Amino acid sequence: DRGFDLTSFNTSSDQQLIARYYQQEALRYRQQADELDVRVEMYERMFGPESDWVSGTRLLAQSYRLAADDRERLANEHLDSGRNVGRSTLTVRP
Repeated sequence: DRGFDLTSFNTSSDQQLIARYYQQEALRYRQQADELDVRVEMYERMFGPESDWVSGTRLLAQSYRLAADDRERLANEHLDSGRNVGRSTLTVRP
């Protein structure tokens, strides 16, 4: 079993595989956030809209969405890194 350094942008790493990993993580986080949205509705009915259960669950759902956004950003960075392999870079000097 070969492990990957998920922080590496080294061209020897499989950037598409790393990006796919982050995309899957983002999907899992979004699914968890969606499940928490359903709980928020239930908690609102049970405890009232101002309850700590509701606000805490909303905050947790928000944190999952932020984590998903971060994973999507990382996936895109790795995809961009993989696309740029083999391209020459032009240095423009002032």
